[in-house]
This record gives sequence, structure tokens and C-alpha cells, in this order.
Amino acid sequence: MSPTPADAQDLLREAQEIAQLGNTEFFVPDNGVNYWSPQVYRMLGIEPAERPSHARIFAGLHPEDRDRCLIAWSRAIRGTGRLELSYRFVRADGVIRHIEARYRLSRAEGGSLRAVGTLHDVTERKAAEDAARRAQARLSEVGRLATLGEIAAGISHELNQPLAAITNYARACERLLAAPHPDMPEVSSALREITAQAMRAGEIIHRLRGMVRHRETHRTVLAPNDLVRDVMSLLEMDARASRSTLRYDLAPDLPRVLVDGVQIEQVIVNLVHNAAEAFISTGETGGEIVIRTAIGESGQVEVSVADNGPGLAAGVEARVFEPFFTTKPEGTGLGLAISRSILEAHRSQLAYLPNAPHGARFAFTLPPAPELS
Repeated sequence: MSPTPADAQDLLREAQEIAQLGNTEFFVPDNGVNYWSPQVYRMLGIEPAERPSHARIFAGLHPEDRDRCLIAWSRAIRGTGRLELSYRFVRADGVIRHIEARYRLSRAEGGSLRAVGTLHDVTERKAAEDAARRAQARLSEVGRLATLGEIAAGISHELNQPLAAITNYARACERLLAAPHPDMPEVSSALREITAQAMRAGEIIHRLRGMVRHRETHRTVLAPNDLVRDVMSLLEMDARASRSTLRYDLAPDLPRVLVDGVQIEQVIVNLVHNAAEAFISTGETGGEIVIRTAIGESGQVEVSVADNGPGLAAGVEARVFEPFFTTKPEGTGLGLAISRSILEAHRSQLAYLPNAPHGARFAFTLPPAPELS
């Protein structure tokens, strides 16, 4: 038995409800014969008795989206073709729905513009995307704290060095000042050393606090080599803990980059920490970690961290960036995954290459900041 037109209409209505999709037809100028499918009424929260009018949709647009949509329509009605819009619609009950609209524009009899299109309610999809972004942000925070937790054991030792030096220089000042004829140049020298050591301790705390603190992404124009220099104290902690040598090969006259400095510094710390952990896990001595900056073939700034350690075992390369995959007994498997996520947000990629004759090399690029005219 063939379906009747009424059956076909019921199937179409049911399909539109499932897909959260409605269709519409209207004319410019309005000739009073506009059409909304029942699903359009439902998604926009408009009573079925109300006459279809595109002006009614414009009236419900979110204030922040209205001007953009009006400009798009003012350009579109001068011609034909297709038009796609996304906007928020505020229903009478205050509920906000996210709508994606697609129209095909043509000329009707008399020269008026005929717009036939669909309205797709993507509110649930938007909510899922927002939830995914929040989950990714939480994962990033967990990864940052986990990475710092792994190096926390060395923090007290690193702070003890400048604090012990401050104590020694302060006692030397006391002895010098207690002498019948104090050697003031020596006192001044000791005070300068106290200041330098206090600044060193403060810098260690400052960098750790900046990486731990939850913060919104904030991109500024920075010199690439400064990103390395700002975390040298943390990098040297890992090098000493692994009894390896840390070497810097920083190219001069690099173009400045537009980045979130704390996030890129986190990536550098993660990569150096992983290299140091590789030496610790094998007990190797004579290890070397090289941090290099250079201009890549495409004119972008390339940053790499290479070591002469054991490198990655066969079969591990394909999984090394997977979240929660780790080769370390107490590792979290988040450091490289978070680093790659940070770099993807900066329109870059984190790549692994074996380091000849042995070891590992991780590299990424950063595009130069746009020049202001």
C-alpha cells in the first residue's frame, strides 16, 4: 500500500522533530504568504496562531547577534545564491536556542526575493561542545599539576640553595660589622649576594605559581628565546636531578611570536622533564639535553628539545601523544597530550623524531607575530 500525502507529511514532521530541523519560506518584501513548518514554531517557542514573518525572527535575535545578521541579510537580498547564518534566538520564555540557518535565494515573479531555507536547532550540540571544552580545560589543569607534582621533590632542594646562601652571607655581614673597623666593601658585596640569591628564590616560586594558577588564555607578543630563559631555573632543576648537562642553542634575531607565554613555557618544561626522566629511569650518566631555537624553512620559529638518552622503544612512537599512555611507572601520561593540545590551540604541532645516533627529539613551530602597519 503506497503512503498517502498525509502519511508523507507525518513522516516529514517526525523526521524534522528528530533532527531538530524546520523549514521556512519567505519573501522580501513580505507578501503575506510566508511559511514555517511546525518544527520552526516549536524550536522558536512561537504560538502556531502567529503569522510567519521573518521580522518576527529578527525580533527574537540575541542582541549580540542582531547586527551581524542584519548586515549579512542586507548584503544577501541584493542578489541570489546561498546564505548561511548562525545565531542565538531568545524565546518568549527566556530560553536561548542556538540556530544554524541555511537559505537558497532566488527571484520570484515580480522581482521579489524568495528565500527557502532550513533552521537547525543545535543547542544540544553547542552544550556538548562547551562541556568538552570545559573538560579539556580541566584536563589541562590536571596535566599541569601532575607535571609539577613530579618535580616537586626537587623544589625544596632548589630553594634551600639560595636560602642557605642568604643565611651564610647574612652571618658574614654580622661578623664584618662587629669588627672594630668593618670592611664596608665586603659588607656591600655580601649584601649584593643576598639580593641576588633572594631574587633567585623568588623567581623559582614565581614561575611555579604562574604555571599552577588557573588562568584564562592570554596571548602577547614575546621574544622566543625569552620563553626559554624565563624557565631556566626549573629546567636546571631537572638537569641536576638527572645528572645530565643542559645546553642552550638559541638563535639570535628571531622574530617575535604571539603566544600564551605561560602555556608555551609549560610545554618546554614538560619536554625537558621527560628527557630528564628518561635518564633517571635508566641510571645513565653523561646525558645531555639540548634546547634549540631556530628559523624553520617556512619562516616560523622552531623550538626543539633533544637528548642523547635511550629514546622511544619500538611501537611506542604511534602512541606517545595519547592521553594517559605512559612508559614511566609513576607517570600520568598527560604531559605530552597536554603539550600537543596547547600547541594545536596555537596552530602548531608537536612532533617526535629519533635523535641520531640515539635519543629523542621533540619539536614544534610558532608563527611570527603579525606586524602592525
